[in-house]
Amino acid sequence: MKTPPLLAWPLLVVAVLRWPESAASQASIPVVLTAAKAPAGVRPALARDEATLADPTREALRTLPQAKKRFLAGLPEGDQFLLSVRVLATDTSFRQASVRVLGWHGNTVQALLLADTANSAGAHEPVPISFPEAAVLDWTLLRASGREEGNYVGRHLDTSRQLENMPLR
Repeated sequence: MKTPPLLAWPLLVVAVLRWPESAASQASIPVVLTAAKAPAGVRPALARDEATLADPTREALRTLPQAKKRFLAGLPEGDQFLLSVRVLATDTSFRQASVRVLGWHGNTVQALLLADTANSAGAHEPVPISFPEAAVLDWTLLRASGREEGNYVGRHLDTSRQLENMPLR
């Protein structure tokens, strides 16, 4: 085995000293779930969630190809194309998250994972992320005017919460 040249030693020392920092940042990279690649601990909760949201998810996925075509053709200034995905939270849980689509290459989506405003203490920067189209749960086309299209799962969840909070007579 060759001994590294003297100039390489400082680089090696810097790399070793920075290793815990880079490992910590890699550990915080979000993992987007697909049903096929979900960890075993998450599968029971994922199956319950899929059963509960089957109808709105089916409609969202049925209309996704047309929405994708509209995105790829170009959106007017100020419009945003958002997708809902599931992100691994712990070994046995996940959360639904929103991403703003930046690009779509074949079946791979490049996006920014948006901060979860309901569960975050402060503002967080969006995180660049790439995932397969199979991970998509829902889509929303948010117009600059505030009007939205799609959001089948979101509207279903909002309606369910409203019904749960209705007083019984």
